[in-house]
Amino acid sequence: MKLKNAGIGFLVGVTGGTLIAMLNAPKSGSELQASLKSGSGNMKSQMDQLKIEADEVKSSFLKTKHESQEVFKTLGDEIKTMISNYQADISPNIERIQKNVENLQNRGEEVQESVGKIQDNFKFKFK
Repeated sequence: MKLKNAGIGFLVGVTGGTLIAMLNAPKSGSELQASLKSGSGNMKSQMDQLKIEADEVKSSFLKTKHESQEVFKTLGDEIKTMISNYQADISPNIERIQKNVENLQNRGEEVQESVGKIQDNFKFKFK
């Protein structure tokens, strides 16, 4: 019995809900169908537009990537050229500084020898 009562209650609820929905619907069935069709067509056109815009963004990104690779390659070549020019410019200065350091070392050794000789002479005189 309980199952029969539950089934009857379910059918009454579904029937009542359907009747209330039909009576309170703002549009008739054909109007609702037409509205849904236009809405789906509008949504499809928006999706197509979104797809076109996504393709444009993708192509723009790829173009930018390609251009930036070319710029970085050119920039790398320019930096290499600048470094080689800088090295060529400072190379004579480095050689000159190295010669000056060698001269100073030689002069230092000469001074040490002279001081050593003077000390030897000074010690010899006072012995």
